[in-house]
Amino acid sequence: MKKLVSWILVLLMILGITEAFAESVSSEHVYVRGEIREAIDMTEEQLSEVMNEAYQNGLNLKLYDMPVHAVLVPPADENFRLETRFFGSLTEMLLALDAGLIDGACMPEFTGKYLLARNADLRAGMFEFSNVKEKYYLGFYHNEELRDRVNEALAAMKADGTLYALREEYLQDLAKDPAPAVFETFEGAETIRVAVTGDLPPMDYTAEDGSPAGFNTALLSELGKRMKVNIEIIGIESSARTLSLTSGKADVIFWYLYGDNYVVTDRNDGIQLSDPYYSVDNWFYIEKK
Repeated sequence: MKKLVSWILVLLMILGITEAFAESVSSEHVYVRGEIREAIDMTEEQLSEVMNEAYQNGLNLKLYDMPVHAVLVPPADENFRLETRFFGSLTEMLLALDAGLIDGACMPEFTGKYLLARNADLRAGMFEFSNVKEKYYLGFYHNEELRDRVNEALAAMKADGTLYALREEYLQDLAKDPAPAVFETFEGAETIRVAVTGDLPPMDYTAEDGSPAGFNTALLSELGKRMKVNIEIIGIESSARTLSLTSGKADVIFWYLYGDNYVVTDRNDGIQLSDPYYSVDNWFYIEKK
């Protein structure tokens, strides 16, 4: 009887080891990444599919700085999968990272470097996907006339070098925060309400005194001067951008999309986008040390 029990225990142990080995071979290595995004152009599932395709195909993927996760180091692991989770704000996403609810947080290079300069407990790796370029726009709702005026001003800023100068001032030296932009007022002129979130420093953030600051506000200040309009800034949550625009609370929002090839939403929803005023093909994956 004792010998029978011993054989049963050995058999169960062998079965357990075999099952564990099979599971280790076949199971996916899932890396859950967070993004500050509202699903205007892609759902979480669609974006995860795009990023996994880029990773598995090795499309000019490069890893810089220190690796953020062992399985992210090329060559690609066929069992590895990126899983995306959207968050309504940068604070919410960083809290999820701190609590271990996500493995890493994805953000533009300038935001990643901004956070690293101010948080000693974070580390980052940078990826370059040459097939997926992120572009930044201003969004409008059934207002092509305003969009066209903004595009005209943006074109003039590009032509005379003003847009480049603002990028250098606000998005290059990330160790210090530039002074908030100054807005001119024009008596009797049109007022344009622009929604900002403060969730993408140093492009868009809230200064110590609580006022909106960063590259986007400097851009708005220059647009206001050139268009001879008054700019009213409205602070909103990142996840409320589309609603603030379509409900009429704001005339303009800021938006970013993963390039023309990956815009999957039908643009017949009444939202028009300006010409892009900035683009980037480098992203940071932020992790806890």
